[in-house]
Amino acid sequence: MDTSRFSHILVNEGEFEDLAERLAILQPRAVLPGRESGVELADALSERLGLPTNGTALSAARRDKYTQIERLRSLGIPAMRQIRTSDATELHAWHALSGGTIVVKPLRSGAGEGVRFCDRPEEAVAALEAVRDRTSVLGEPITEVVAQEYLVGAEYIVNTASCDGVHQVTDVWSTDRISLNGVRDLVVAQILLGSDDPVVPELVPFAREVLDGLGIRYGAAHVEIKLTPDGPRLVEAAARASGLPYYVADLIGEGQLEWSADAYVRPQRFMARAGSAYRRRAAFAWAALASPVAGRLVRYCALDEIKALDTFNDLNLNVKPGDPIVPTTWDLEYPATLTLRHPVEAILRRDLNTVRYLDGAGMYEVDTDGHPDPATNSV
Repeated sequence: MDTSRFSHILVNEGEFEDLAERLAILQPRAVLPGRESGVELADALSERLGLPTNGTALSAARRDKYTQIERLRSLGIPAMRQIRTSDATELHAWHALSGGTIVVKPLRSGAGEGVRFCDRPEEAVAALEAVRDRTSVLGEPITEVVAQEYLVGAEYIVNTASCDGVHQVTDVWSTDRISLNGVRDLVVAQILLGSDDPVVPELVPFAREVLDGLGIRYGAAHVEIKLTPDGPRLVEAAARASGLPYYVADLIGEGQLEWSADAYVRPQRFMARAGSAYRRRAAFAWAALASPVAGRLVRYCALDEIKALDTFNDLNLNVKPGDPIVPTTWDLEYPATLTLRHPVEAILRRDLNTVRYLDGAGMYEVDTDGHPDPATNSV
């Protein structure tokens, strides 16, 4: 983050009233969270300063993955079975009674950190013990996990912006997933859907129920939904903007950030346009490479082929030649991410499939000295 563009930087040193007083001097129009760990503080500051706010009454439900689902259940919104625990014996017993596959994840983390798909109670216990008493990627202690039934169905993302409880859908995405490195549903692509896609009317009313249920009245929200045989179910929601590199403004003309600015400082403009359907200027996808190998990366073997695709837009290397590479299990382990764009969706889908074909063990030349390669050294 380039902090040189900021006019002021206020550090939260744990003294809330002091922080609120220092912020009040600047006469802010709005307080927005920059990432997941800022949601509760933004709620508290905006409420304290009398600004447009989601308030603090339901802040916990907007951050704690267990409390979030239970809040929806209390309102009669269908929700998955789950348990919150720090106890291995309790978790083992719950999984044994529930049966089937469950998902174990930290209560308050993000980016897929610590998410494990477990078929047996022993695997669930191992997932708990792997994260308990660690510090999350957001800098928070992990003391408990939530274990949830595994929802069968395609997963979608609905991004929104809200003004005084009126919710505008800014963009909707489908996700492509693979099973790799012990992860059942590893995200490898997100595809921007047109607002006229047949699946959108199934998702949007449910997303609005979720927003209302969680008390999200102002600002951006990110809602992850699975369409199961029994209907839509919430995976999780966040009261902040989407975490992806934000290409939506270019693709649509405006996205969550632009709509949120209107919600806070130009509410009449927001209300006058709320309910309008967004229009894509092109088909677009974000995609990630997923490494099955460990070692030190010597080179990528098929990046030139990816760059030659008709839809290629840009590429970001998170792991460069000479860097260590690990088998991808969550967002911060993607060795590379890229975007694809084309006027014709069928061409975009073709090239997404080509990226998946090119990725795999053959994509990576690695020095495995001291790093066994899981692709060639499986037991």
